[in-house]
Amino acid sequence: MQKLLYVGVLLTGVVIVASGFAIWKPVQLRELAALFGGYEGARLVHFFAMVAIVLFLVVHVVLAILMPKSLRAMIRGR
Repeated sequence: MQKLLYVGVLLTGVVIVASGFAIWKPVQLRELAALFGGYEGARLVHFFAMVAIVLFLVVHVVLAILMPKSLRAMIRGR
């Protein structure tokens, strides 16, 4: 399950970069913007991808704090 979540975050990163380009240059990259349903669609995809990444980070940090031994091991490398 953990590996699946990490792959999901990586794919979300690709989506957020692509939608960011579609928002940044909607006229020059109209084909890319069209994949997201136009400028407004790209904005929505970009926003929800950002929400997904932030939620992942919050859960990741909370779980690391709840398991102090694993956090110590990550910092020390042991």
